Amino acid sequence: MERPLSVLALILATVSLTIAATQNTCDCSPATAQGTPTETAEMTSPVATPVQPTPESTTSTTTTPLPVATANPAVIDRLVTGIDATAPVPDWQKPQLAVAGTDPAYGTPVTRLTSAEGTRFNRNTYSRRNPENASGELFFTYHGDATYNVYDTTSGSLILVTDIHPDGEPQWHPTNPNILRHLSGDDSYTGDLALYETDVTTGQTTIVADLTPEITAAFGDALYLSDRAEGTPSQDGNRYAWFVFDSNEDVVGVVTVDLSNEIADAPAPVIIGKLSLADLPAGRADFVSASPTGEHVVLGGEFGIYAYDFDLTNPTKIHDKAEHTDIAINANGQDVYVHVDFSAASETAGWVVSRNLVTGETTRFFDLYDDANTSIHFSGKAYDAPGWIVASTYNCKETAAWSCEKVFAFNVDTGAIVHLAHTYNCGDSYWTETQAAANRDLSRVYFNSDGGTCGIDAEVYRLDVPTLTEIPESQ
Repeated sequence: MERPLSVLALILATVSLTIAATQNTCDCSPATAQGTPTETAEMTSPVATPVQPTPESTTSTTTTPLPVATANPAVIDRLVTGIDATAPVPDWQKPQLAVAGTDPAYGTPVTRLTSAEGTRFNRNTYSRRNPENASGELFFTYHGDATYNVYDTTSGSLILVTDIHPDGEPQWHPTNPNILRHLSGDDSYTGDLALYETDVTTGQTTIVADLTPEITAAFGDALYLSDRAEGTPSQDGNRYAWFVFDSNEDVVGVVTVDLSNEIADAPAPVIIGKLSLADLPAGRADFVSASPTGEHVVLGGEFGIYAYDFDLTNPTKIHDKAEHTDIAINANGQDVYVHVDFSAASETAGWVVSRNLVTGETTRFFDLYDDANTSIHFSGKAYDAPGWIVASTYNCKETAAWSCEKVFAFNVDTGAIVHLAHTYNCGDSYWTETQAAANRDLSRVYFNSDGGTCGIDAEVYRLDVPTLTEIPESQ
């Protein structure tokens, strides 16, 4: 699976595009991806009808039909829903810094908030991290100087250059707008077994949870923690899942932790579950993450994708291959795992698919093999807008395909698709991948673009999202 690269390793080696490409564990383009099918349920024609599983499967598969492109003047007069191939305008010019504009095709407000002038890039960190703080007043980036920088959401003014390690995996505190939570590092030289908080108003860092006694008692030679840059805590910020590494920088297990004080007769933090290396699926592990509800853990790697209960019991295999993914919540408050199936022979091959981690139901939404062939990231971080996923595409193999080089949203409950903006991003480096991320209420999306330079000089654009409550269901 392609994942956020080890930033420090790249800096010490080289900033060339070749290195950025070779660090990926999967190129994730439909033309070259291989895999095997995992769903045994018979797929039907594009009608949202559950089918009966085979005896080997306990899940059903439904298909959300492809909607027809329609305007929705009740929300914004130029908002477009459904499958739409409106092309980017050929004379687009990169906007001035912090000057509000609109997307030429879809009319949504778009503002360039950061500049890569004088550095390599100043980019959104990843689609699976909410870049915006609890109050919506600040956001953070990963800067070409190997720092996490905090900016004002409206003006783009720099607030703080943090001292957080490049591989510290920062996440905003769920309620305190001044706090970034993070690790100390992800190697035997910088990592440890604690969770830290940095106050972005003062720059001061403190330990919020020292897990050393509990984890060393469980794993012996445990030295540091990491989710390998693709995990997130639960939506309340209390529950985390991490790999545990030893002094040889090898994974020795997985641990889940609850930071709340709500567990009877036990002070926080509390280790909820642990698995030794022998209990994990065979093969290299790429990421581990808590689910939004905190009821599940998702583990991905060479072995595919597994979901566990948060105490790391009841493993269920979701897919044979780890692709670009995220975990969201649906309108019923249930955890939903969303991914694209780039398998070669799967019955959902080429489709964007969700798996309900409570019911086991699988639903497919739209086919990226159908006149598209594009790489894609997902962001399910709009927890206060349940059901909505933000998708961003890049590296398109088919000119003028409907999904190419754009940011759009789709709903896992209704199948609705809403087009938000073209990215005008042409770089083929990891650093210029669009990697759009939603804020908590889906009022804003942050995405990367090189503004047409086709270099690595990615900058952050803020997209102001119209209210999506009146978007019609897929027809």
